[in-house]
Amino acid sequence: MKTKETWIEETLNSFDGIRRATPKPDLFPGIQQRLGLPEKKTIPLKRPFYWSVAAGIAILIGLNIFGAIYYHSAQSISSQVPAAIAKDYLSYLGPIKL
Repeated sequence: MKTKETWIEETLNSFDGIRRATPKPDLFPGIQQRLGLPEKKTIPLKRPFYWSVAAGIAILIGLNIFGAIYYHSAQSISSQVPAAIAKDYLSYLGPIKL
């Protein structure tokens, strides 16, 4: 068992002093040339894209404002109104008490 432990310690100690390998500065461009990869090109976004994003944001803001205003005004409706509407709407069903 001692030999196995010493072997493990020797193996772990052999990693001391190892440092990361550094490639040559011209290695990566050379690999790209061999592969024939095209250079990176930037494609500018077109104006209609910006306008559609702006319109989407404006619609979302408008819907949020409209929803907040409607929710605020809906809180003032009394609980009697929905029951009266339901009673009138369902009056054809006969003797159902709401």
